[in-house]
Amino acid sequence: MKRICGWVGSILCVDLTSGHIQETETSLYTHQFMGGRGIAAKIMWDLTSLDPSVKPLIFMTGPLAGTVAPFGGRTIVTGYGPQGYPHEWYARSTFGGHWGPELKYAGYDGVVIVGKSSSPVYLWIRDKNVEIRDASSLWGLGICGTQESLQKLLGFQTRILTIGQAGENEAPIAVIQTETESAAGQGGFGAVMGAKKLKAIAVQGTGAVQVADPLLLQHRSKLIRDEIRLAGVFVGGKLNSSKVEKYGERWYACTQQCGIRCVASRHYSNVPGPVTGQSRSGHAHCTAPGFAGRGKGSFYDWDLGFEAGFDLACMANDFGINHWELHFGIIPWLRHCQQTGTQTHLDGLEINVSDARFWAALLRKIAYREGVGDVLARGAYRAAKELGWENDFVDQLYAGWGYAGHWDGHGDRINRIVFPFWLVPGLQWAVDTRDPISSSHRYSHMTMLWSPIRSTVNVGTETGAGAKKRKNLSWSQLREASERIYGTSQALDPYSEYNGKATAAIWHANRSALKDSLFVCDWIFPCAFSFNQPDLWARAGSMEGIDFERFLFVATTGLDVGREEFQRTGERICNLERALQIRDFSRCRADDEKIIPYLERREWWPNPLFGNEHIGADPSKFRALLDEFYRLRGWSIETGRPNRHILEQLGLPRVIEALEQKQLI
Repeated sequence: MKRICGWVGSILCVDLTSGHIQETETSLYTHQFMGGRGIAAKIMWDLTSLDPSVKPLIFMTGPLAGTVAPFGGRTIVTGYGPQGYPHEWYARSTFGGHWGPELKYAGYDGVVIVGKSSSPVYLWIRDKNVEIRDASSLWGLGICGTQESLQKLLGFQTRILTIGQAGENEAPIAVIQTETESAAGQGGFGAVMGAKKLKAIAVQGTGAVQVADPLLLQHRSKLIRDEIRLAGVFVGGKLNSSKVEKYGERWYACTQQCGIRCVASRHYSNVPGPVTGQSRSGHAHCTAPGFAGRGKGSFYDWDLGFEAGFDLACMANDFGINHWELHFGIIPWLRHCQQTGTQTHLDGLEINVSDARFWAALLRKIAYREGVGDVLARGAYRAAKELGWENDFVDQLYAGWGYAGHWDGHGDRINRIVFPFWLVPGLQWAVDTRDPISSSHRYSHMTMLWSPIRSTVNVGTETGAGAKKRKNLSWSQLREASERIYGTSQALDPYSEYNGKATAAIWHANRSALKDSLFVCDWIFPCAFSFNQPDLWARAGSMEGIDFERFLFVATTGLDVGREEFQRTGERICNLERALQIRDFSRCRADDEKIIPYLERREWWPNPLFGNEHIGADPSKFRALLDEFYRLRGWSIETGRPNRHILEQLGLPRVIEALEQKQLI
């Protein structure tokens, strides 16, 4: 077996139907596809080319996982996601925690699951010893109970990835989770595990990850971590003294080797549970605080209080239900139905988002697919279409593909982004199969958190040493930075309208694929700006901020990859994922243009530079923007499909052959 630094060398393949277990070499994929997301897409292409009926579920780590590289350690899961609409097409989701690094310590870079068990099972991996074990006693338990039971049996140091009752009942909005809240939320992959009767994957390892230059990696890791701590990028802030005293509030890293105090992640202990009557301890990350509500004046204006909100968040976690879908789809839609009188009760239960008992009953209905919970378990978009309730309103919440809006200026009413900057995520939404922003936050963050707009609208929380000396970057500074990053000043120019946005959309889409392959934190990378530097340009020693993740990769693997080749790998991954959509579902430009009516609605927050006018996308201009996007990608303007020459340049001959056979190129 050929071993390359950064990888442990093997990918585990398990057929649940036959019980057959085998390994394949990671080195078959690393040269072209780098890690996580890239390797998963290649494995999916190869397996489904051989047998289209195969529906693998793939878990992949990256070369930085399990090393000292900071902000790494996440894991990706990919497959055909049941949350998708109108197709349950190939999608992806990522999660943190310590499961991914532990998998590498146990001897595997990834796990590929095919087939379906006839009865509940779990997978037990310990230092390359693999067993498929009976899980009948675990079936019916929540995520917390499953982990507790398996740790008692296998040892407290065991890392466990599992599903709750929502996954067992194949709810398309079911998550896969490890620890108290590290979840692969989007995609509905909990339902895929449930359909395969796979309750959990338990991992324990005593191995290590070999790196090419340990001293260099350690040196670069320290420089980069120190710079990011001082840069003022979603770092730091203060703990709530009252919550520290009452609930033991503390910082909590969402994954191994984080190294910063992230404003979006806290841990609480022994919180009274007024809804369930249970004392709760756990991690609150991302949207979890939203269960409590955000108070008057907010679109999410209910106020259940911290204790009830935390209790409900833990309840949803234990059932394994997608938080984002609840907060930004189901709850706003149900509340609107109640307010308009379209539907005031669910199975006799009064719709009241200010009543924690309503939330608890709703979560149970969804998890067990009881009554109307059966259709709600598919998400609000499909539920509205099936039930015929307030379809126009739900269309305002869902950007596309069955996923509620996210950083696009229209759907979610928390992440503020204004015209013309939401055109970039708009393009990314258009060509993806799911919410693309989970690995592409940085463009939106750069424009809204570093620009003069930050001083005129409330765009979020950013604290830390750098933020204490916060001065917004001027538009001239941002134009210069845009030229430096994208090769055009227009990508970060507030008056550029549709110009430069296709270039930025492609650059960040490629980088998203790379971040999901290495793995590194999406909120931090690429790190462009820093108030720790006189010229405001992030830098650690001789390393520029926008190249931090590449420098970590080189020190880890020993592969001397330049900036152009690095970006090219991201392009290869994006094109392979596009080819999967085309081969399996005949994806074309007409599909991409389905995003236009959503973007055509007027934005939720206006740009103060345009007289506070709420602007929507101009359909003809957005179609012209798609033209530019396709040209820059090397895709056909007529079909939105990759042209032969770009696939040749990216070294994907088998993709060309497969698409030519189906006359799709």
